Amino acid sequence: METVEGQIIGKREIIDVTPEQPKEGCKTCKNKGLKRHHIIMIVTSFYILFAAIYGTIKLIKDITHYFGY
Repeated sequence: METVEGQIIGKREIIDVTPEQPKEGCKTCKNKGLKRHHIIMIVTSFYILFAAIYGTIKLIKDITHYFGY
């Protein structure tokens, strides 16, 4: 028996707060790798990102050239 703040706690009164692990894995974790449409979406996203960066730089250069800087 242990005393905590003046109270006596028996071994039966101590509650284990460790969560139990599920015995079966989740179904969403079983999907491994990227599907074809995911890869196409990633490639398209990078293309749009770099096109936007290039277009912004080109636009700034054209504006500065137009105003004679």
